[in-house]
Amino acid sequence: MLIKKWRIFTIKIVIIGIFILIIYRIFTIQILDIYGFNDNYRYRTKKTIIPAERGIIYDCNGFALTGNKKVFKLELCSAITSWSNKDSLSADEKIQLYKTISEIIAKNTENPANIYFQKILKFAPDYINGFEIVTNLTPIQKNDILSELKENKIRGIRSFKQPSKRVYPKKGLAGPLIGLYNSGKGECGIEQSFDAELTGIDGWAEIIQYGTGENYHFSDMEIKEPIAGHSIYLTIDAHIQAILESNLKKGIENYNAKNAIGIIISPKDGKILAMSGISADNLNASPQLIHSMPIFPISWLYEPGSTVKPITALLAIEKKLFESSDIIDCRTRKIGRRTISDVKPFKNLTFKEVITYSSTVGITYVVDKISDIDLYNRLVDFGFGHKTGIILNGERNGILRSPSNWSRYSRHSLSFGQELSVAPIQLIYAYGALANEGKLLQPLIINKIIDNDGKVVFNSRKKVVRYISNINALDTLITFLQAVVDIGYGGLTKLKDINIAGKTGTSEKHEKNGGGYEKDKYISSFVGFCPVEDPQIVMLIIYDEPDYNHRYGSISAVPTFKKILEEIVVLPNSNLLNIITQINQDYILVPNCIGLPINALNEFLHKKGISYSLYGDGEFVTNQFPKSGISMLEEYPIMVIADED
Repeated sequence: MLIKKWRIFTIKIVIIGIFILIIYRIFTIQILDIYGFNDNYRYRTKKTIIPAERGIIYDCNGFALTGNKKVFKLELCSAITSWSNKDSLSADEKIQLYKTISEIIAKNTENPANIYFQKILKFAPDYINGFEIVTNLTPIQKNDILSELKENKIRGIRSFKQPSKRVYPKKGLAGPLIGLYNSGKGECGIEQSFDAELTGIDGWAEIIQYGTGENYHFSDMEIKEPIAGHSIYLTIDAHIQAILESNLKKGIENYNAKNAIGIIISPKDGKILAMSGISADNLNASPQLIHSMPIFPISWLYEPGSTVKPITALLAIEKKLFESSDIIDCRTRKIGRRTISDVKPFKNLTFKEVITYSSTVGITYVVDKISDIDLYNRLVDFGFGHKTGIILNGERNGILRSPSNWSRYSRHSLSFGQELSVAPIQLIYAYGALANEGKLLQPLIINKIIDNDGKVVFNSRKKVVRYISNINALDTLITFLQAVVDIGYGGLTKLKDINIAGKTGTSEKHEKNGGGYEKDKYISSFVGFCPVEDPQIVMLIIYDEPDYNHRYGSISAVPTFKKILEEIVVLPNSNLLNIITQINQDYILVPNCIGLPINALNEFLHKKGISYSLYGDGEFVTNQFPKSGISMLEEYPIMVIADED
């Protein structure tokens, strides 16, 4: 009986021992991988991230200003083998295999094979579960590489979708405004200000990953689809933006300016139609650099000079301090130790002519009858010294000191645009109020935001910040501003068919240490609106430090304003010419230019007596405005587009 119990005990011990050996064997193979199988025969389930697509930024007409380019990366399993004849490779065979892999990848990318080969040699021994060998592959590159690897019976390379690469199909167009998306976040411009709205929600999928590095997702496995980010429609019109930028670049070259700034808005609703700031140092910069630059129209401060004179005059009109025909002494004037004079000497001018001919002396006599607090409040009412409320990062307040900090000369200086600094966005909206019955509006740069299902989640609305004057006073001032264009220093702006009102500005530049003004360094500008009968646009053009011969706004900013306006008129959505009365005008029939080689375009249009503006770097005409067969006023150029794509 005792012997039987001992045998049973022995059998139990043997069975337990065998079981322990099996468990140990499984543990060493599966967990410790003592044979270097390195997951080649096993599989596991895991979750993989499905990156969400970033929302697209469009112009007001639905033209995409951003895009998402699908990109992939390839990872290499360090225990890779040809699998065609054996489970492991010798050291020499591995080296040869790594060279083959490197050559296949290099053939489909821009880098030499040695870069990939050295990377494999460096990381393969330590990263046994795989490491990243190449990134940012297009779908075609990825497929070609994997296909060739398969033909060579090479396995163990697995592909993963990366977050899409942000691209800007219009290159640098509206670059600073759009901003830059990099390293998973918006860094500036709209990309930064609306990063939360543009960013989607990543999804995930449950997959089976085999030892070969291949991933599979089956229909009965869990998956959570990603949700794309919201798309944003700007108020910017890409065609107007292109016209503005092209002419500012030409102006920098023609006038040898340091910087150029332009803004075009709709005075009725406050929408920004185009906005640009360009530096001479970056005329040939890469699109990425342009997209990372500051937004000059909201961040660059300057003394507005004579463009403030009409605002001073408006206050005198409201208070009925002067009639349009009142005579004002405009001879050189001495105030304390300060001498005030005009570039072109005057004797006597009417109140209206003080604005028409931009007399600095004359406006000081006007402001003599206005109190410090009234002048200060009026400048504040127009938005100076405060942010406009545009929803973009980087806007600056400007500088407007309170009357308690004024000197005895401050009131006179402020009357003609000194002793204050403004951002261009502030000045153009001040003039927008003049053009829109005294309504100072908040700038609008976003038209609407829609979600991934096409549902509108935000719609812009016009917001009146305040009313700054009455209609009668404004109507009188507008006649002053129209006279600036008709007979004054804005005369080079004048168009035969469109009545324009505006004001030139020529201001000195402050020394960097703030001690005074720099010699022979000026800022020239012109701000105006049209048509006077029913204003549709307000435009501000600024040149920073043009050469001395072009220091006056009348001979630099004014011609640029006119050229831009001429090109906007012929755009398909423009209704400027429909508003004005057209009598005895000369019309031409627009010919078809689409498909013409660019080198033949000039001769083709010259024979027909038509001028044109060319946009794009392509070799053939891809679009034109107006379209062929449409009647157009003879004096305006047509817009020709030659996109590379």
